[in-house]
Formats: sequence, C-alpha cells, structure tokens
Amino acid sequence: MKRTLMISGLLLIALAGIAQAAHASHGNVGLGIQLGEPTGITAKFWLDRTSAIDATVGWNLISDRFTLQAGYLWHFPLDVPTGSLAAYVGAGGLLGGGGYPLDHPHYPEAYIYLAGRIPLGLEYIYDPISFYAELDPLIELLPETRPRLGGGIGFRFYF
Repeated sequence: MKRTLMISGLLLIALAGIAQAAHASHGNVGLGIQLGEPTGITAKFWLDRTSAIDATVGWNLISDRFTLQAGYLWHFPLDVPTGSLAAYVGAGGLLGGGGYPLDHPHYPEAYIYLAGRIPLGLEYIYDPISFYAELDPLIELLPETRPRLGGGIGFRFYF
C-alpha cells in the first residue's frame, strides 16, 4: 500500500511538472547519463522555469555499491547568447547499499548507506541537449555520521 501511494505521488508530481513547464524553451523531462559518484542514468523533471526534481540511479564506483539519489533544485538563470545556462542549488537524499566502504573494512559485506545531499551545479541547455556539472556535499547518516562528497558530469536529452 505504501509503495502504491509513493508511486502515485511521484507520478502526480511528474505530471504536474509536465503541465507547468510546458512554457519553458526546452523540454520538461530530461533523460541521460551521469559519470561520477554515482555513475548511472539520470532524469530531471521541470516543475516550472526555476525549479526541478532530479534523480540518478547508478553505481558508486569508488565504494562499489548501488545508489539512488534524488533532490529538489532551484535554478538561477544566467545570460548567454544562445541556449540557456543556470546555476543551481538543491536539497535531497541518497540511498545506497552493498559492497564494502573502502575506509571501513570491518563493516559487513552488505550494508545500507543513507545520506543527505546539497547539490550545487551548473547546467547548459542547448535544446534538446543539456550538459551539466554537479558537486554534492553529503552528510552521511548511515552507517555512521560524517561528511562526504559526490557529484559528476553528465548530459540529458529533453523531450
């Protein structure tokens, strides 16, 4: 039941984003690939001209674990002659599991990794493609509380 409600809520958010972002110069849904921590498939759903939800599903290559991250982003448009460029900041979370943490070999082979994230980035959209670079300061909550760093570079196709 909880999973059905969560999936329904996510679909409603995505549909609301599609309806509200229709006036943007680029498409409102972007899908692509990110290289970094994590490396994987990325998606971005625009809610309006300055806010979006992003998500990445992939593999953290350094600590060898599956990772799912998502966040809410606020964009600050910058003037450029062609395309659109925006700096952004956000808030979100990261959930991962499996593998050993490299700096803690005494943990069991499989473990859960949970962190809060503050994505900081820059995205250039030249319709229908975007390129971005992102740095994610993280506050790891599980398996222990400590600061971490993530992020990556990537591209998305908007439609």
